Amino acid sequence: MYLFGISLQAIAITFLLANSAFSQDTSIIEHPVYKDGKLTIPRVDTEAQAGNFQDAEFQFDDATNTWKLLNYKETTIIPGQDVYLDSVSTIITDFIPTQVFLMIKGDLPTPCYQFGQINQRLKGNKFEVSMHLTSSLPPNTICIQVVQPFEKIIPLQVYGLSAGTYEYIVNGQHTGTFSLTIDNIFPTK
Repeated sequence: MYLFGISLQAIAITFLLANSAFSQDTSIIEHPVYKDGKLTIPRVDTEAQAGNFQDAEFQFDDATNTWKLLNYKETTIIPGQDVYLDSVSTIITDFIPTQVFLMIKGDLPTPCYQFGQINQRLKGNKFEVSMHLTSSLPPNTICIQVVQPFEKIIPLQVYGLSAGTYEYIVNGQHTGTFSLTIDNIFPTK
């Protein structure tokens, strides 16, 4: 009976973590879309940053047989600006395959900002996480100037990784490490 209670608690904790981690805005499209003659690429990484350019729109021009860039957003993250990070910690499940989450606490510059894309990439053994902000107000609208606390749980894409120690860095400033003790795949038997 005791073992059943522990198993039930573990399942409940996993369910709560998964719901928190995936409660991010699901309206953000993570893959290119071609519609009505326009190609939209939601994210373009540069050497400096994951998701440095976002929402690039291209229109094909039949006359010149070329693609023309219509619009894009540059979202360069400068460490210590925009999102103020207080702490980043890891949550690692005991199940196989292992799941790894970053619990990030901090402040937004005003209550009028919200998170847009949260991008991550793995370079070598280091996860680079970029948390982008968007304004929830129309341009030229005044917002109260007070910081807004937040807590965000971000799942890292660790499935399929080999056993070893991995680093993470969030918005170029908060770093840490975690370890996978075995290769992170479903057991075959």
